[in-house]
Amino acid sequence: MVTRPPHVRPARRHRHPRHRGPSSCGRRWGQRRGTSPGAGPPYWPARHWSPSPARPSPGPPPAGWSARCAGSTAPWASSPRDCRPSRPAPAARRELRQLATGFNRMASTVTAALEQQRRLVADTSHQMRNPMAALRLRVDALHTHLPASADRTYNGVTGELDRLETLLDDMLALAAAEHRAGELTVTDGTDARCDAAAVALSQHRRWEPVAHRAGITLTTDAPAPVTAACTDRELTQITDILLDNAIKYAGGPGARITLGCTAEGSHAVLTVTDDGPGLDPDELARATTRFWRSARQSGTAGTGLGLAIAEQLLSGREGRLELRAARPRGLRARALVPRAPGEDGTP
Repeated sequence: MVTRPPHVRPARRHRHPRHRGPSSCGRRWGQRRGTSPGAGPPYWPARHWSPSPARPSPGPPPAGWSARCAGSTAPWASSPRDCRPSRPAPAARRELRQLATGFNRMASTVTAALEQQRRLVADTSHQMRNPMAALRLRVDALHTHLPASADRTYNGVTGELDRLETLLDDMLALAAAEHRAGELTVTDGTDARCDAAAVALSQHRRWEPVAHRAGITLTTDAPAPVTAACTDRELTQITDILLDNAIKYAGGPGARITLGCTAEGSHAVLTVTDDGPGLDPDELARATTRFWRSARQSGTAGTGLGLAIAEQLLSGREGRLELRAARPRGLRARALVPRAPGEDGTP
């Protein structure tokens, strides 16, 4: 009798569908090989032996298959149940749904809050301007009926009305700037662009008569176009604030103010420099604080909100406001706005 080596398995033969179960298979082999059922295991002739082919190395698991197959020695194709793409468990799917629902609810709340703030600014502007205009008309009509001795009181009342109107305008402008900055954080405002040099030249023409009446010389240096990633209205408002402050605090007749526009790297820079008294280092750190004013300028009209408004407008466009001491004296205010995509060599 020929025995089968332990490392060689017998060749598999075709099995007829009606031969079900081990008993029929055993009888079939026993009859064909000359043995009877129950007489012991049938022998296997050597001509039916066939070596088992060596299995290839499975290699690394394909991308996307579960980590539990990393230590398996079987080929990946032979274990489809153990090596299928991993899916999140039901608990993980519930957590993802809760996260998405919470994020959507938060986005809706932020959008609603911004819209409510916008409506509040618009309603406040309308409801407070009308009574202020009516009060101004009544005070002016009362002036013709006052004696000469009441002129001082009348001038004080009109001065307070002017200050109140200016304060109201600045507060509404600050609220609008904050609202705009909030909108830009949740919306895409990268399509806005303007020529900062053209804005600087236009502002020079508007403010030059004002500076001339104050005895101040205003010059502008904008040699080449510079495209900034903001609207011309926003940049015009920032320039108005910087020029207004420079004219008020430059020191009066004989002062000089320079308005410049250049490109520095990825930013468009609008610079307003004066040769006035300037600010101390401690004052420079507090200059953008709301309602703050230098003690040396207490007699000058103003609300202390101008630089805060400019800072909010710039922060909405990912820009910044820099205040530095000028040499040999004075103040230099720099408004930095990112340049439009493609203008600084970047896509």
